[in-house]
Amino acid sequence: MQTRLNTQSHADLIRSVLAGHGAGLPIDEVIRRSWSRCLTTYALDPYQSKRPNTVEHADLQARRQRIGAVLPIARIEMEGLSKLMLHSEYSIMLTDRDGVILSYVVDPGFAATARRCGFREGVVWSEQELGTNGMGTCLTTQRPIVIHRAEHFLAQNIQLTCSAAPIFDMRGQLLAALDISGASVNAQTHTLALVDMAAQNVENRALLGACKEYYVLRFHRCAEFVSTPGEGVVAFDEQGTIKGANRSALELLRVRDHEALCGQRVDHVFETSLAAFLQLAARHRFRPEPLPAPLGRRPWFAMVQAPVESPRRAIPAAGTAPNAPQAPESDALQCLQSIDPVMQQSVEVLRRVVDRDISVLLLGETGTGKGYCARAIHAASRRAEKPFLSVNCGAIPEPLIESELFGHKPGAFTGAARDGSMGRILQANGGTLFLDEIGDMPLPLQARLLNVIEDREVLPLGGTKATPVDVRIISATQHDPVELIAKGQFRDDLYYRLNGITVRMPPVRQRADIPDLIRKLVRTEAGPENVVDFDAGLLERLARYSWPGNVRQLRNVVRTMLALRSSNHLTLADFSDSWLTGATRTEEPTAQSGRPDQADLENVLSSAECDALRRTLEAFHWNISAAASRLHLSRRTLYRKMHRHGLVRHPPTALAIAGRERDGGHDDNDARATPRGPADTGSRGR
Repeated sequence: MQTRLNTQSHADLIRSVLAGHGAGLPIDEVIRRSWSRCLTTYALDPYQSKRPNTVEHADLQARRQRIGAVLPIARIEMEGLSKLMLHSEYSIMLTDRDGVILSYVVDPGFAATARRCGFREGVVWSEQELGTNGMGTCLTTQRPIVIHRAEHFLAQNIQLTCSAAPIFDMRGQLLAALDISGASVNAQTHTLALVDMAAQNVENRALLGACKEYYVLRFHRCAEFVSTPGEGVVAFDEQGTIKGANRSALELLRVRDHEALCGQRVDHVFETSLAAFLQLAARHRFRPEPLPAPLGRRPWFAMVQAPVESPRRAIPAAGTAPNAPQAPESDALQCLQSIDPVMQQSVEVLRRVVDRDISVLLLGETGTGKGYCARAIHAASRRAEKPFLSVNCGAIPEPLIESELFGHKPGAFTGAARDGSMGRILQANGGTLFLDEIGDMPLPLQARLLNVIEDREVLPLGGTKATPVDVRIISATQHDPVELIAKGQFRDDLYYRLNGITVRMPPVRQRADIPDLIRKLVRTEAGPENVVDFDAGLLERLARYSWPGNVRQLRNVVRTMLALRSSNHLTLADFSDSWLTGATRTEEPTAQSGRPDQADLENVLSSAECDALRRTLEAFHWNISAAASRLHLSRRTLYRKMHRHGLVRHPPTALAIAGRERDGGHDDNDARATPRGPADTGSRGR
């Protein structure tokens, strides 16, 4: 009886709102329009108990094949989301553009509810089939959206809260939707932000994989945001014609949509010559560089990747005749050269083994430049023209590391691509595979990796035939391998196989070349056209600091000073202690100095981080973008830290939401803010 009353009450609410009698209710205009479509266009009845429609297995397989590489990429993001939302009672789903669920991950505590609701592969969750819902309405409006409980059209779904985001291809065509659905009582603002960022990660990775025949420009106004989810990505051909882009590129360039950008000349859009882009691609640099910009304009920082299939071509410098003899390429290891004795010895050792089939193990704290060193080794070797692939063993969810490294055959696991995946090891065939944070690799996979190194062949997940492989392994870890072996966390036989040559990257505080390192970073970040010098007092102040974040932290401070400078002569007036995150240390702790227990130290640091995050969020009224900028974090990282510490803003009341929408205000945390454009026209308003 109660269910019947709830159903009738929900249906009465919908009819009242659509009849114009619900003006005082805080119902989003996107929801109103969706309800109207359900009632008038789809002829759905909110009273109706509708059984989900399911496609045939052959149709489901064909749909998975059509979506191609997006499916395995999305699976990685879905597994990552599942780690963040552990024990939250949810279901994570990927649908195609028709609303058919292609793959899903479900929390065990929500599995029974998910089955009853129809959250399973092959079920059609389009708006036409099941009314207003996260997946279907997201696909119809082509925008991120939350459908919270009573906002669903069918009364049978009003116990659900669904957060969904669309996935587009490089030309802006709708491909799929990523959705997180659960039975939460509160609207999940943070969940929508997480699923939207995951959807954009899928787009970016799919774009990079689909553009191997083009030049790929990765850019941002801030150098540190290149190679992050917020970077802009533009693909262009040899004539400079733009062939595709990601959504961040549209936002950064302030372009309306993909149609307005694709077909334009990349040199016209960025006001930088095509030759400059091609030279940047030919140099194979591993860090973003400033693009030449008109006088008075803020420069873009960018990296350009050359087409994978095309051989590397020498691009003549400006003013050089095309047939003029080219100067020999500079030594790729020169970028590591230093007056520091440890670095000098390391570079000398690497020069001797750079073209020998010897594994290299890089040791050092986070931020000391292990990844940069690995790329330099590859660039200096005879494998430079071959692929360089990097795998962070600590960043990939454990269930996916095996597939990521060794590849998989079709059907090896739920959601596996029809044609399978060759894996990073085979992708790096002939080139170099960099295994970062190798100490975090699970023990069973360490045994498999050892077999690959010993036998020089790889067996994909679900396969029966091994494939020969020629790949050089460079590995890195911030931990002491000997301690890991003693704790049983690392195989000693794998350590001895990887430890052909060990190179220690010293922390900045122990380097004897800190002033020279600072000058080198300034020359690199300022660009060849700007000669920037340091006041002795400023140089001494920077050299005295301990730099717990090592080169990465030092580079960020240098970039900040350069961005805010008023002249090309930097003094103490151009520096602020607030840019540093620790106390100045002029000497290393002595052996007698007391050290707190590691667990206690971690608890103190975690509590301090939580308090700092809360204070910053409250200071910026929970505006995520502003708080992330103040903390020098990406939005994704800030959301993850908030989730880890349980930081949740109390949801605003319905009256507050309605008032804000009437006033036309938008809150960065209001995941249901009405977009500027019409809701149903396909204009995404991004």
